[in-house]
Amino acid sequence: MSENPTLLTPDRRPFTVGVAPYYDSPKPGARVAEPRIYIRVEPAMLGMGILAMVDTGAPWCIFEPSIGRDIRNRLIELSGTSVLDTRLGRFKGRLYLGSVTLLADEGEDPDVETTIFLCPDWPGGNFVGYQGFLDRFCSGLNPNQNRFYFGPFC
Repeated sequence: MSENPTLLTPDRRPFTVGVAPYYDSPKPGARVAEPRIYIRVEPAMLGMGILAMVDTGAPWCIFEPSIGRDIRNRLIELSGTSVLDTRLGRFKGRLYLGSVTLLADEGEDPDVETTIFLCPDWPGGNFVGYQGFLDRFCSGLNPNQNRFYFGPFC
């Protein structure tokens, strides 16, 4: 079923310009005790989409070590060692500037320049964070259809 990716503000300006499914787990179709919101993104022209959890508490985008190794050469290093405190513990890594593309089923695939934390010991999966990523564009959810609406840049 085709769906218009553009949601409008009350004054008829675009609130969103793309739409994609979101998933309740990092493996679509898997049953989980506590559903989360996972969206498809492509970090730093990786050449393929990956699922990343939407985490409004994460300060940056964070990617698994295997993805970090594949994209590191396409990023601009921002700092020396940085520390990330999480429920899994403290992790030392580096901050980079790079592009993460939101992958739409319909509408636009916007590229978001954002800060990315890469750590060779990170055990926690892929995350898109609030600061510098989610706070840069409008978004909305349709939980009845597991649809994530996004863009344009705010």
